Amino acid sequence: MTPDPRTAAITGIGCRLPGGVRGPAAFWDLLLEGRDAVAPIPAPRWEQMRTLLAEEDRTEAPWRAGVIDIDAFDHGFFKISAEEAAELDPQQRLGLEVAVEALDDAGIPLSTVAGSRTGIYAGCAAMDHAMLRFAPGQRPGMLAAGGVGLSMLAARTAHHLDTRGPALTIDAACSSSLVAAHYARRDLEAGDVDTAVVIGANLIRNPLISRAFTEGGVLSPQGRCAPFDAAADGYVRSEAVVALILRRHHDTTPGSDRVYALLAASAVNSDGKSRGGVFAPNPDTQAALLTEVYAQAGIQTDRIGYVEAHGTGTKAGDRTEAEALAAAFDRDPADPLRIGSVKSNLGHTEGAAGLAGLIKAALIAHHGEIPPTLHHTAIRPALKDLALTVPTRTTPLPGSADGTALVGVSSFGFGGTNAHAALTQPPAPPSPTGEEEGGPAVLALSTHAPHLLAGTAADTARHLGDTADLHAAAALSATGRDHGPHRAAVITATPAQARDALHALASDRPHPTVVGPHHPRPEARVVFVFPGQAAHDPSTGTALAERFPVFRDTVAHVQEAMARYPGHVPWRPGATPAGVAALQQAAFTVQVGLAALWRSHGVHPDLVVGHSLGEIAAAHTAGALTLEDAALLVCARSRHLAAVAEHGGLLATGLTRPRAEGLRARVGGRVVIAAANAPHQTVLSGPEVDLDHLQADLEAERVFARRVVGAPPAHSPLLETRLGAFAAEIGAITPTPGQVAMVSTVTGHLVDGTTLDAAYWIRQLRAPVEAHTAVRTAAREQSLFLEVGTRPVLAGAITDTLAHHRLPGTITALSGDDEYTGFLAAAAELFTRGHTPAWPVAARRRPAFLPPRRWNHHPPVTANTESASSALTAALSTAPPAQRRAILADTVHAAVAPLLARPPALDERDTPLDDLGLDSRDHLVLRARLAGLHPALHHLDAAAIAHAPTIQGIADALLPLLPATDPTPDRRRADHAEP
Repeated sequence: MTPDPRTAAITGIGCRLPGGVRGPAAFWDLLLEGRDAVAPIPAPRWEQMRTLLAEEDRTEAPWRAGVIDIDAFDHGFFKISAEEAAELDPQQRLGLEVAVEALDDAGIPLSTVAGSRTGIYAGCAAMDHAMLRFAPGQRPGMLAAGGVGLSMLAARTAHHLDTRGPALTIDAACSSSLVAAHYARRDLEAGDVDTAVVIGANLIRNPLISRAFTEGGVLSPQGRCAPFDAAADGYVRSEAVVALILRRHHDTTPGSDRVYALLAASAVNSDGKSRGGVFAPNPDTQAALLTEVYAQAGIQTDRIGYVEAHGTGTKAGDRTEAEALAAAFDRDPADPLRIGSVKSNLGHTEGAAGLAGLIKAALIAHHGEIPPTLHHTAIRPALKDLALTVPTRTTPLPGSADGTALVGVSSFGFGGTNAHAALTQPPAPPSPTGEEEGGPAVLALSTHAPHLLAGTAADTARHLGDTADLHAAAALSATGRDHGPHRAAVITATPAQARDALHALASDRPHPTVVGPHHPRPEARVVFVFPGQAAHDPSTGTALAERFPVFRDTVAHVQEAMARYPGHVPWRPGATPAGVAALQQAAFTVQVGLAALWRSHGVHPDLVVGHSLGEIAAAHTAGALTLEDAALLVCARSRHLAAVAEHGGLLATGLTRPRAEGLRARVGGRVVIAAANAPHQTVLSGPEVDLDHLQADLEAERVFARRVVGAPPAHSPLLETRLGAFAAEIGAITPTPGQVAMVSTVTGHLVDGTTLDAAYWIRQLRAPVEAHTAVRTAAREQSLFLEVGTRPVLAGAITDTLAHHRLPGTITALSGDDEYTGFLAAAAELFTRGHTPAWPVAARRRPAFLPPRRWNHHPPVTANTESASSALTAALSTAPPAQRRAILADTVHAAVAPLLARPPALDERDTPLDDLGLDSRDHLVLRARLAGLHPALHHLDAAAIAHAPTIQGIADALLPLLPATDPTPDRRRADHAEP
């Protein structure tokens, strides 16, 4: 059956479930392994809960439950202050994290959600936090008021994600979250939203509700859920926070976007006036609901392979549901309907139960297997004649082999709101065409806190099986999530190699394929460095041309431009250039191709520097020279250098510039300095015999000296006779200001593009290359130098210059025998240094899985205003007038800090509070806090904060409100004693 393209697809799942379950993979493992996550309530939680009970009920915890960690929260990630986080209903805190995890699982970066038509649909019925926070005797403040409403479960998620669709929370008791999914599906298919985030939450903090349910006889004395079993005696209350992502099926990319299942149809109805009262289930309305859903989807009920039932384990509930299922599906006893319930594993998660069941049903459709329902030995006697069966071991899902499997899921609220949904398997993705992507891939890892990176690496290693599609995982890691500031990368060709490298990263061991982690510096500007002539490998450009059309096309375009001028020597990737002219023209071609390649991957220079020949490619990249003018320069320049090549060459030395100058006298001054590359790297140019003589002398003195193979005597007097002809050939070039700043290696300083005329290039051919000075100029700001070549030529010199002068900056370049691997390594280096390239990733041919993100969890904290008040009074009582201003600044600083996602630095006391992250509501909270610190501030006006919106400004505004002196209590008593 071909689905309607508007059909809602479940593309992402996030979950926090009992048993330490995080994420769909862990949930599926729990289901397949048949684990029961219900356990005694942990002692710390029970100690918090038991104080709410009557004295006679404060015994050992009388109930078992499925519980999750409700305290830890990464408030900094969500830019919520620690104090506000402590006031939030934990359902809101966990809802935020799980919604983000679901988007991660769907491969949807959070930045792409902002401003989008994304709807937030939450289902929740638990008001425990509000009951506790606003109980008699409590003193809730402004932050508490915004932390308790169920509406804020959806609203806070919408606020963080900056979505523009509806944000609503539905309370339909136990069916709340499936009802939310139903309305999300309808809005999605109607085109009202483009993406839906559905959240279900249920936390147990008020034991009085459990006590009431115990009196009502609905909780299991055995402490387990045994759906439809003869020995079932009620249910167990449990906790869950879950989320899923819905998108229209035609908006997903076949083969690359994972679709767990299609939400083909859903409906909601009410029991109305049930015969047994408002809490009594109604088999007729449940059966009518089921019939409506499958009629809506055009599905024959005999094709349903499995129904994830509400299945609480209560006698009335199970009997009513079973009768409704039997009536609606009317199955042959020889082919009974398979039913089960996740409550046997988790307990009853109440307001989150519908979504927990929907997620289980989606995983069943995705994997094609039905996990066992626990605690089921024999069906209730009253149900044995119904054509129903409860699988107690893992069984195949009927229809899954040919992709026609159908799964239903039900959820019923105890007030009578019923919901049911029908799931189908998505169409099989198209088979990959062409050859599978091969070669290395980059796994990009990042976190928002440095200590999380090792754990993320370990998680990823565990997630990569031997059959994992490494290129799909690499593509997802690069494009499926926004990247945090703390980064590392792994360059690898197989899952086994990847795991080895990831384990090394996790244990802080060096590994040859691991890049980073580095201290992030996203503010560093990118400097393209174009080297001069260097050794040319016969395979130069081949791998890049095969992989990247933009490189291949640019190379062809450059060659076409040079073909118009005398002296052009044709070259293509893989060809071996013969002679100086051919080498220089090939080098220029590769540099321009690489610059285009980097730009096509989102890496744009803020500054360019070129060394000798490389300065022409730098000027073209900066926009100061057209390609035609640059091609003319290269052809003319290389031809004149070739004409003198047989008369001299270059000698690279480990000399300082002054010492190199001193050596010239040994050969009558016929050798000159061609380039000053670094403090101890100077290149000499001149006649062959003189260079040979100096090389022998330096080697005898054990000073580094090596001839530059194939290099002409550039920047030497041997070129004097060629300069006139060169000038005549290039006189027509017309430079422009350009779009990118450029540092000249003729002057060592920034240069205006319009000055790069013929006179400049004539001087450039003869003058020494001031690379050392140019790098120092470029590194006046934090810079990341990217050498634009297929081999590192200047990387060592730049590194030495930065280290010698203690300048901020780093260098990366293509390296290694394989150009493509070198390009990936350089891109990975850029990534780990804080720049995010548009990764050279393969198109994902099949869905990939990555583990849930790591969080920087902190327990909630609350402000102690009483101790702060005492501290201020004590400090002011003894402080001389000159110190009171500083004391007040410290006090305001301490009051502001809990309201921010991070504490303000001391040098931020004059920074506007709005810039630090405070909003208008925070101003009210701050006013209340300051007013409670001293009797003289009780009537502090909020305007005082608004008119002095900095920490120091507020402190200065408070100073005149306080008494000139603040005597100690003993002194006050003495002042008021009877004479």
